Amino acid sequence: MTRAALHVTALLAMGVLVASSPVVAQEASTPTSGGQVTVSALGVNNIASSEVSEYREVPKGIAIPFANLFATGAHYDVNLFGYNVRQKDQRYNGWLQSGFAKLSFDYNQIIQNKGNDARTIFSEVSEGVWGINTTLRTTLGSTIDATPTAGRTLAFYKALLEPTFAATNSVDISSLRKRGVVELDLGANLPFDLVVSYMREARNGYRGVSGEDILGNVSPVVALPEPLNDVTQDFGVRAAYNFAMGNVHAAVNRNLFNNRAETFVFDNPFQPVDKVYTAAVGTTPALGGPSRARIILAPDNEATTASGGFLLKFARQTRLAGDLALGRWTQNADFYPHTINSTILTPAGVRADSVQALQATSLDGKINTTTMNFMFSSRPVDGLGLRASYRVYELANKTNKYVNTGDVSGSPDRSWGNVTPSADAPYGHVTANLYDTTTKKFAASASYDFGPVSLEGHVRHTAIERTWREAAEGTDKGYALTALFDAKDWLGFRGTFDSAKRTAEGHTVYGFQADESERETQRLILDVELTPMPTLGFLFSYQRRDVDFTNRPDRVQVTGGVPVAGAAPIPNTPSGLLEASYDSYTGEIDFTPNERVELSAFYTYEKDSSTNQWATTTGAALNNLLNYKGTDETDTYGAHAMFQLVPEKVSCTLLAQRQKTDGLMDITANPTGAFSVSRSTVGGAQDINAYDDTKFTTIQAQLDYTIAKQWTLGLGYWYEKYEFDDAYTSGTDLLPQSVLIFMKANDGNYNAKIIYAKLNYKF
Repeated sequence: MTRAALHVTALLAMGVLVASSPVVAQEASTPTSGGQVTVSALGVNNIASSEVSEYREVPKGIAIPFANLFATGAHYDVNLFGYNVRQKDQRYNGWLQSGFAKLSFDYNQIIQNKGNDARTIFSEVSEGVWGINTTLRTTLGSTIDATPTAGRTLAFYKALLEPTFAATNSVDISSLRKRGVVELDLGANLPFDLVVSYMREARNGYRGVSGEDILGNVSPVVALPEPLNDVTQDFGVRAAYNFAMGNVHAAVNRNLFNNRAETFVFDNPFQPVDKVYTAAVGTTPALGGPSRARIILAPDNEATTASGGFLLKFARQTRLAGDLALGRWTQNADFYPHTINSTILTPAGVRADSVQALQATSLDGKINTTTMNFMFSSRPVDGLGLRASYRVYELANKTNKYVNTGDVSGSPDRSWGNVTPSADAPYGHVTANLYDTTTKKFAASASYDFGPVSLEGHVRHTAIERTWREAAEGTDKGYALTALFDAKDWLGFRGTFDSAKRTAEGHTVYGFQADESERETQRLILDVELTPMPTLGFLFSYQRRDVDFTNRPDRVQVTGGVPVAGAAPIPNTPSGLLEASYDSYTGEIDFTPNERVELSAFYTYEKDSSTNQWATTTGAALNNLLNYKGTDETDTYGAHAMFQLVPEKVSCTLLAQRQKTDGLMDITANPTGAFSVSRSTVGGAQDINAYDDTKFTTIQAQLDYTIAKQWTLGLGYWYEKYEFDDAYTSGTDLLPQSVLIFMKANDGNYNAKIIYAKLNYKF
């Protein structure tokens, strides 16, 4: 189980504070105006790790987790809700209806704290620009330039950078997402439904830690916070005309993306000024290179989608529906220069860091999409259900391309390289090829009820066509069988077996990418519900999914990307993702002996595994053969109890949950290959035993006391403990490998202890 999955349980635990505040249900007997508000007071111990508040704010002191106001009358209806009021993870929604118009809105803030107190030798000069003192860079660069290649070891760099690391700056890596949606429904007095909508989403802060190369005299990899500052807007109109036999509908949406942080620039710690790069020769080390690096981030772009469709209803629950959607994606942001290095010149003598060296000023990119859906369903006779659907999706790249004659991609920010088109890369690079794709999927199913038993069969077939991918075409087809059994509310069973096979045809040397390669998948789902008495229930669930990437080719001797004629394949050397499997067992028990007591418990065991392998050759001989077999085993168990100590007056709720994940990366390698030889001092390839090992514990107790009809007081204790161990992120060493400069943000273990009180008032 991933770390993200663990955070779900944390959110559920914290959610008790909100969930215990009931949402107003406006029945016939409710007042025409009123509301409620919940005020809480929390005492929280100091927690340094960002994990405790990665997707939530844990406030100290007074907070308002829930509030509601409503009013209804003959000509109006107003309802407003607020959650986590005035917090970073606040949310507000509601509606206002009067006469023919209804205005609804939803505003949601989502925080993500990715790491606290991250350490860096850089300072943020401006948004997306990170710098280092020029004097320090000169000192570091001069020392390195005077050191022969053999002397540039990890110990050398550690000693050189130790004083600098001791004086690092600190930065919290976080971001804030603000998303608002407004809809105006004008269809109350019209012969058709008409809704106008507007969505705006703004994101700012840091996208996360980004590790980037600076190819120069040392070529370090530095980890820095990547800037995040963009705005997405969507304008929409949708309309529908309803009639006795169904409806027709149409919609138009215009989407605009504006990136206000288009570049990510950072200094080279070991090169204060741009210098012509020279590679290492013998004992003479590499010298020169760029003084800075620049990463170009996502460009501004636009999209327009128009859609329309129909739904027709006939006797015997027969339905016929169809939809057509046409999309147009465009991107015409100005190009940035080839490089930020002022010493690189084109063959014509033009500086490559200027726009004059560009062959075009912008991409003028255009992509058209077409989506068609048709659906049919019916129950022609009692017990028999029929369904069929057909979907076509086409993506056509209509960008006007040009042939690239040269750039710095072969040696980024070091030197200019001429580009020669080829049959596989007519525009100079394979990545510039126009990628089109078409998928056509047909699916059909039939079900029949035999009393308490229902059987269903499902078949599907997808035809895939691609342009400028190794697998130019293929199919993805499969079938599924489902059985259901319901024995008078005391026994329920559902079982599904699904099998699928994907084929791929085209040209490949090393094997198709995982998203296009041949693949066989089998999936089994079993669910059993047993209720021997009204107060006692059991649930058992089992799921398994097996994925095999078949027919991956063995490696052969390759020269210039082409297999050598007559070269014999080396047995057992396919590369890429070879297989994966996922198992999950769950058992639950629920016991409600009377109206005053509710008890439940569950246990889930999960095991995920995958095998990747990579082989390389030296001439005709096998060099590296690296096999990575990763496994995760997760145990999750918990219990919940609710006691009505005094009916409708005093209640107590208890919650406890524990999750433990053990990860292992089993690594085997060719003992005579370069990988094993380079690690001969540590015994060759080594397994990674600490591979996302995680322990997560949550305990919560809450006592609710109804003081009066309108007042409810709650007292509670919440405990949460998170333990994480991983070989890649453990420790605080900023230089774990030569020369990789990490930030080592605090996003690890924590112990959260919270005492809280909440007061709910209805009015």
